[in-house]
Amino acid sequence: MKKILKVTSFILIFVLIGCKPNFSHKIEKSNNSVTLHLDNAIVQIEIIDKSIIHVKKSLHLDSISTIPDYVTILEPQDVSWELTEEKEQVTISTEALKVIVNSDGVIEYKTIDGQELLAETNNQTYIKPKNEEHTVSQAFHAGDEGLYGLGQFQSGIMDWKNVPIRLQQYNQEIAVPFLVSTKGYGIYWNNYSITDFNNAENEIEFTSSNKNLDSNNKNLEPVTEKENVVEYATALKGDKNIRETVFTPAQTGVYSFLALSDYEGRMRGQITVTIDGDEVINYSTIWMPTRYSGKKYLEAGKAYKVVFQNTGAKIPGKLFYNTPDYNKTVFSSLAGNTIDYYFVNGEKPAAVISEYQRLTGRAPMFTKKSYGFWQCRERYHNQAELLENARAYREKEIPVDNIVQDWFYWPKNTKGPEWDRKKYPNAKAMADELTDLNYNLMVSVWPEVKNNRLEKKYNLIKLKGSNYVDIYDVKNSERYYRMLSDSMFHIGVKSIWLDGTEPEGKPDEGSTTAVGPYAEVNNVYSLVVTKTMYEGRRKEYPNERVFNLTRSAYAGQQRYGATSWSGDVAGTWEQFAEQIPAGLNFTMAGVPYWTHDIGGFFRDSKSLNKVYDSQYTNQEYIELLTRWFQFGTFSPIFRIHGYVSETEIWRYGQEFENTARKFIDLRYQLMPHIYSEARKVTNEGKLMMSPLVYQYPNDKNTWHIKDQLFFGESLMVGFVTAYQQREKEIYLPKGAWYNFWTNEKIEGSRKIIVAAPLNETPVFVKAGSILPMGPKLQYATQKSDKPLRIKVYPGKDAEYTLYLDDNESYNYEKGEYSELIFSYSESNKELKIKHGTDAFINFKENPMDFIVEIVGEEKEEVTYSGTELQIKH
Repeated sequence: MKKILKVTSFILIFVLIGCKPNFSHKIEKSNNSVTLHLDNAIVQIEIIDKSIIHVKKSLHLDSISTIPDYVTILEPQDVSWELTEEKEQVTISTEALKVIVNSDGVIEYKTIDGQELLAETNNQTYIKPKNEEHTVSQAFHAGDEGLYGLGQFQSGIMDWKNVPIRLQQYNQEIAVPFLVSTKGYGIYWNNYSITDFNNAENEIEFTSSNKNLDSNNKNLEPVTEKENVVEYATALKGDKNIRETVFTPAQTGVYSFLALSDYEGRMRGQITVTIDGDEVINYSTIWMPTRYSGKKYLEAGKAYKVVFQNTGAKIPGKLFYNTPDYNKTVFSSLAGNTIDYYFVNGEKPAAVISEYQRLTGRAPMFTKKSYGFWQCRERYHNQAELLENARAYREKEIPVDNIVQDWFYWPKNTKGPEWDRKKYPNAKAMADELTDLNYNLMVSVWPEVKNNRLEKKYNLIKLKGSNYVDIYDVKNSERYYRMLSDSMFHIGVKSIWLDGTEPEGKPDEGSTTAVGPYAEVNNVYSLVVTKTMYEGRRKEYPNERVFNLTRSAYAGQQRYGATSWSGDVAGTWEQFAEQIPAGLNFTMAGVPYWTHDIGGFFRDSKSLNKVYDSQYTNQEYIELLTRWFQFGTFSPIFRIHGYVSETEIWRYGQEFENTARKFIDLRYQLMPHIYSEARKVTNEGKLMMSPLVYQYPNDKNTWHIKDQLFFGESLMVGFVTAYQQREKEIYLPKGAWYNFWTNEKIEGSRKIIVAAPLNETPVFVKAGSILPMGPKLQYATQKSDKPLRIKVYPGKDAEYTLYLDDNESYNYEKGEYSELIFSYSESNKELKIKHGTDAFINFKENPMDFIVEIVGEEKEEVTYSGTELQIKH
């Protein structure tokens, strides 16, 4: 006989299951949770919603951390659920899920109809004393599935199944401990400390001694200023720290590797792992993490030569691996005394991410100008130089909306948001002129201050052993915002580039923050910085949308008006190719806005990139810049940047300028579509940029594709990532597709070869799509009397909602926006136009003109004035 308890409301109930319970352990139940007292742990299961479950496992109820919850915002909802008891297990059932807790503490998750989603395993699950390397660890079985998210990494890996990764914030790497599966679930690991994912179980021992071991490396200190990097980079020339061995695998399949190269701080130099000459791991940029991931297919019984080089490290390093049958998903953290995670269910990855964003917050809308082109370089050296280039863009009629002042605008021998009056004699006048030229100005500011006057004036508290402010101290963070606003927002700066939010300068080991040990909160620093900026600016400027750029991120950061970028990457074909899966996994971690330095940060021999002699004349580099620019066009934020570089598009020759103009024009023509897709990001938790697996998780052909993406829901774009390549293999999922450039219709479920001339990148549109496009503009909010073009790609019924608001304020949150709904019937060959919410434009008083084009039919010009239109072909 089973015992069933049912909860349907938030009326507080606390029942101690009394005499002779069916389950073999004591159970406590409240209105939205169940606590199980097992032999070796206490398991608390909280029902947040029908598809979201929160699990905590601890040794004692009073051991729960007091550190604030910076990430989740969704309170438990009023949903019905049932508790069913048997001797060896209890089952919690919601409308969508079954959560089965076995008597040994192992939890299984199934759909309501019994389909298996995920199951824990006791192997590698534990809570240990603090003297162990990992204090908490939770393992799950990994089945036939693809796994995505976890943040941004420069490994070129798309699918994380079996792959060991260290989740730690670095320049170029971003830790977001949320994972989504093709099976229709996600896991958010609720621990802010450094975490190892799929910690490798096996080590490869090296038989050779260190070749050219640099004994001086142990004395090298991290370089913290880019201006001082050249001296150190020069010192690392040559081959050093090279070891070899032979590895003979016992199984055939894909092996996942993890190289550990430095325990103490960031290393510099090069790290490579080759297997029979094939690069499995290759990092050669200035800023380096301590662990590196790679994958390679190996055959059982075959002897492979393995070479490991880590020039610039303080230790020889180690190489670990997981075998093809690893088949686990494991989160192991360095700090904490509680296993704490959320399980999120959804039919497809898109639904999982949308639910996860209900849990952690939706991204607010940016201004329309934020989706335009960003002119950025390292750096403008003074006020006159910045204005000269801003004026030149307008004079040359190159569309642009934003311009950026990078660092070192502050007085010499300081660091902090203060203008050097010798270089910037009137920063307010500069900002005013940029506003008159229809620019938004963004300025680089670090959560790091080395300025005695500012520190005293704003009473700033720093983390021990660093110049980074203790952002966890609420009053201190408010004073930090006030310092920044006084010098920036009060003179007309619209956006802040929050650089170095990892933070780059690590506090002393064992240092304490206002909320507890730094080791327990180090990964969440960036989120708290962006929270400080967002809440401060929204309060002070309530009618201006917040846009900030930041080099790091964390779960939930999407709700604070921030975009992350991929850090100081190198301008090489290899690292360009890595940016695509890096960005796609970042957005699959539930943070929808991401960007990158078009052309790479380090670009030529004068820019710490020895690959190219001159970025302005080297034809291979200019081709790389061209392909990277095409990727930027179809990224959520479209921004060029480069170290010691003049990145204005006319500086790279006429051919590049022509292609750049073509793609900038396309970006602005797509602005009605981009802005409407941005509304879906905010309103529905959709992604603006996503891998093919986001829409086609059941098609295994999409699981590892890392050079194609969706931009919005209809445009699928492929990118050339090799020099002098003029054709591209593209995978078309099931259904019909249209070549965007030619309107040619092609059936999917196959790979095709597409022409890819240097001034073009492959773009396809799904049949059954409606694409709104505008006229060419000089900036996103420019008024035009030319009609919008509504392009219908037939083959299936289609519907699209064009979103319109004031482009700048938060009035959309009050319902002040308008919608136009376009519906196409394939059977009738008919397009209908009607409005939805109409609280902004009032179409009767302000009619809109459209050119309607159903591909393959004649174009027709129509006017919508508030009454439903029917256009039949």
